[in-house]
Amino acid sequence: MGFDRFLMKNFIPGYKTINTLKHIAEEGLIDGIKSDIKENWCEDNPITSMIYNEGTSDGKKEGYVLASKEYEEKLLKQADEFLRQTTIYETERQAYETLLDEYEAEIDQLTNKIQLTETENELLKQLLIRERKLKKMSIA
Repeated sequence: MGFDRFLMKNFIPGYKTINTLKHIAEEGLIDGIKSDIKENWCEDNPITSMIYNEGTSDGKKEGYVLASKEYEEKLLKQADEFLRQTTIYETERQAYETLLDEYEAEIDQLTNKIQLTETENELLKQLLIRERKLKKMSIA
């Protein structure tokens, strides 16, 4: 597009002025003038446009390499975090299983007892309620 603009600026009267005013309207006075100068000298000039485009290409390559490295680091951090969470999950899962086993042992002990007191009866009821809730958690 730069070479096309170069031809239009040189062969269409008033195109330079219109283009400069367009840049100023879009970007403000200082930034519009800077953008117009960059467009004239870096992008549209046949001599300097090759150098400018080469530098732009190099910048894209460097940016891609940098972004790839950051992505790799992020991916490794996510994997480490996942492995850490897996270890935590396994530990908590074992504690959960142990808790359920203790509940079942206590419930078995109380249900095998022939004569239950009022307190033991209430305890058995509370244990059964909590055990059901805990087992529902493992299903969900």
